[in-house]
Amino acid sequence: MRRSKNLLGFTLFLALAGCACDQQKHESIKAMNAGIEKASLKSYTAAEKDLERATMLDPENHKAAYALGLVFIEQKKWDKAEGALSTALKFQKTDAMYHYHLGHALYEQKKHDMARGSLEEAVKLNKRLYKAHYYLGLVHKAEDRPRDAAAAFSESCRLNPKFGKPFYELGRLYFSWDHLEEARQVLIQGAQYAMDNEDMTNIWYQLGQSYDGLKQYDKAVEAYKKALDARKDNLEAVLQLGLAYANLGDKANARKNLEDFVKQGGGGNDFNIAAANSRLLKLSGE
Repeated sequence: MRRSKNLLGFTLFLALAGCACDQQKHESIKAMNAGIEKASLKSYTAAEKDLERATMLDPENHKAAYALGLVFIEQKKWDKAEGALSTALKFQKTDAMYHYHLGHALYEQKKHDMARGSLEEAVKLNKRLYKAHYYLGLVHKAEDRPRDAAAAFSESCRLNPKFGKPFYELGRLYFSWDHLEEARQVLIQGAQYAMDNEDMTNIWYQLGQSYDGLKQYDKAVEAYKKALDARKDNLEAVLQLGLAYANLGDKANARKNLEDFVKQGGGGNDFNIAAANSRLLKLSGE
């Protein structure tokens, strides 16, 4: 077997032509290759059929089962991904990526205890799997082990500073513990390196929250603006920007952002809409 180009964002495998296998195994490899190519074109339904055929022709073709699991993950079919990846692991127990993706699929189904076992095995086999550390942190957080979550998020940050999600989660944890300066430091580092716009808007928003807590409202305003630069429809940032302006005494900008938040429906959050209207009423009386 040889490695293929990177498909679906993951490294899959292709067979060498002229495999000295029996006919059924050879047909399984051909079907797997066809499925991988279709998956690369996002033709997931067709890819599923080829990969399922590959696993039927050769139940021990764990690479086909793994590829099928990745196709299911791309479509957020978490239960089916769990089944395919579990099958792959029956025949290849020492591949860290198999354990990582299974742990991810289990986490998405809220099967936290099982997910933790798979993710711990993944990082045991390959300590550098930064996404496995991140999801392990999410599992610890879901199971109310915040200190373990912080350790896992910290390791994910260390391994890949350009992956913004663990910075956001770690910053939120520090914020929840009222460790505002630690939260600020983590989030500034995340904002410096993160690449993804969704990560950036979340990091800058949480940084704004930290500055609010520190009563540094001018810096909070700048942070919320950058959150909106990354994603203009971040309505939480619009609300908090308006409140930060109000805390600075800038009535015009406070009113503008708070009114904009209400006009856009406030994300359907009645509590936040009431908070915005209450502050607008207070501004009108000042």
